[in-house]
Amino acid sequence: MAEPVLFTWAPESEVSQEAEERSVLQRWIEGSDGRLELLQLPLTPELYLNPELEDKMVQGEWHDVTCAEITGLLRHHFRPQPETRVFHDLMHLLGQGLPTPSPDVSVVFGIRDRERRDSFDVEKEGLRPALIIEVVSPLSARVRRTDLEDKVTLYQRAGIREYLIADTTRRSKRYQLLGYRLSPSGRYQPIEPDAQGRLLSAATGVLFQVAPAGDQILLFDAATGRRLLSMAEQEELVIEAKAEAAREMEARKVAEAEIAHLRAEIARLRGER
Repeated sequence: MAEPVLFTWAPESEVSQEAEERSVLQRWIEGSDGRLELLQLPLTPELYLNPELEDKMVQGEWHDVTCAEITGLLRHHFRPQPETRVFHDLMHLLGQGLPTPSPDVSVVFGIRDRERRDSFDVEKEGLRPALIIEVVSPLSARVRRTDLEDKVTLYQRAGIREYLIADTTRRSKRYQLLGYRLSPSGRYQPIEPDAQGRLLSAATGVLFQVAPAGDQILLFDAATGRRLLSMAEQEELVIEAKAEAAREMEARKVAEAEIAHLRAEIARLRGER
């Protein structure tokens, strides 16, 4: 299989050793006395691609918040489709001889049961994620290179239809979106942005766009053009709608009272004549 066309990756010279060491993998191990000990392991590309169950990767709040936002929006969007599952940080067994990464976000169609999984085995399930999203940690140049290069090759080999990357760096602190889609030949090709800078995930019918401030990824329903809202945002809209209705009702009462007053005044004046 031909190698995918990679976006240019350039390491950041200002990434310090201290910054690299803040990206760690936490793993509990059991000692000979039965007590558990928490290990802090540098988050190397090898550990990043092949974590163990219950490993926790520490990559900073910037990474965690964005992952949680995208996962939540997609879960809420696909809630009416019970056979669609959106996984976050779940180990994926992509096939014999391939690494077992835990993608930040993956979308899988066709899952008939509602079981909670410890991992997702593509061979056992007979299904593959239609979309995988990785949010690049700005803390580690090594991890960033793994997302931008190694995983492109990995997900192409695994037959993942689309792979989106939300990339940011310590220098810019602004996201940029990169995307790949499998061609009929099974080779990844870059997903070109539309006139508004949005990337279309044809597999899911969702558009992805970097917010004007650069610190957030916005999602849109490609069919309607509407932005996907979190439950909190929808609740805020409901509260605001109720408040607006209450204001309109109060204004109506004031107007009706004023009209009643004017009519009474007109009647009084006519009676005086």
